[in-house]
Amino acid sequence: MSKISFIITTYNIENYILKCLKSVSMIVRPGDQIILVDDGSTDATEAIIREFSEGTGFIDDVEVNHIFLGTNTYGGVGIGGNIGLREASRDTVFFVDGDDWLDVNAFREARSYWSLHELDIMIANYKEYDQKNDIFKKPSDSQRWNNINHSANLEELRQVAVSFIAVPWRKFYRREFLLENEILFPEGDFFFEDNPFHWDVCLYANSIGFFDKAICYHRINRPGQTMTSTGVELAAFFIHFDTIMNKIDKNRRDLKMSLSRWLLGNMTWQLDRISESALYIYFSQASRALQQIESSIWKEELATTESSKRIWTTANRLRDGDIWGLIDQWKLDKMRIAMTEARGVFSDALRTARENKKMLQGANAALLFEAIASRKEI
Repeated sequence: MSKISFIITTYNIENYILKCLKSVSMIVRPGDQIILVDDGSTDATEAIIREFSEGTGFIDDVEVNHIFLGTNTYGGVGIGGNIGLREASRDTVFFVDGDDWLDVNAFREARSYWSLHELDIMIANYKEYDQKNDIFKKPSDSQRWNNINHSANLEELRQVAVSFIAVPWRKFYRREFLLENEILFPEGDFFFEDNPFHWDVCLYANSIGFFDKAICYHRINRPGQTMTSTGVELAAFFIHFDTIMNKIDKNRRDLKMSLSRWLLGNMTWQLDRISESALYIYFSQASRALQQIESSIWKEELATTESSKRIWTTANRLRDGDIWGLIDQWKLDKMRIAMTEARGVFSDALRTARENKKMLQGANAALLFEAIASRKEI
């Protein structure tokens, strides 16, 4: 049975870290390693980690390494993740997001499957926990599991792998594979660095596996997450697009198409949340990135597969450099939405007023009837 280095990254998650640690403590085995990297939390996260570890949190024959950085590093999980990778010493690496938690039984099954197969990476399924609405749901790539042919050749499996959501904590990694290919998170003043890391492992892997059970629960819709970003930090995706494109072999048209679809897919959810103050920088970076896509790929393959999607018209305008036209269009659309919402509020208020008027008229009629009836009795 392969030994695992669990890399747990944390930052200001005092309300969630204990649930995470308890779930990890139930699946670790003798000989495993736990590396806790805290990115300068200013709340009680560090104290909770220390208290759990010093108590009866983990079994005695599991190595536990605490790394408290003391100050928050720039970017997202990149620096903390890389520190964890450099400290890892077991056969397998598995990342755990400190505000998530593991499914004990499913993880044990996945670990057994991983140990029985000689793989560089294995992608597993997961579920999302929407904290705001208190519901569990499938991630947006859940339909991709239906079309996996496990006996397909490596290049077909690679295409499937890059199409999955890029999060690092759903995968088992062979540590020697990461070392041999010098795969680390990019470090810089940006977020979403798990995307180029995901593409790296998928591009360089010589064996890829898939395990269709939800081994962890990913917390979404909570305060402080990078996925709630609305500003210029979203433009990091265009930096990552450049990084990934430069690593794809110039003859791999199929991977270039997959990367282009990846970019368009991410732009779709970003345009729903981008703030007005970030529009010019975001659209400028998007225009530059989209212009790098080969014309033949854009006009032939992408025009066929993506033209029915709502991002296509916007992407074409950006590719043509119509930045200010799109900014004006964005403002106009927002104004129309605001007016529609205002009309809805006004309609609701008017309907309530009419209902109140009817109730008042009914109450007055009842009072009048009572007054008339009382006179008759006199």
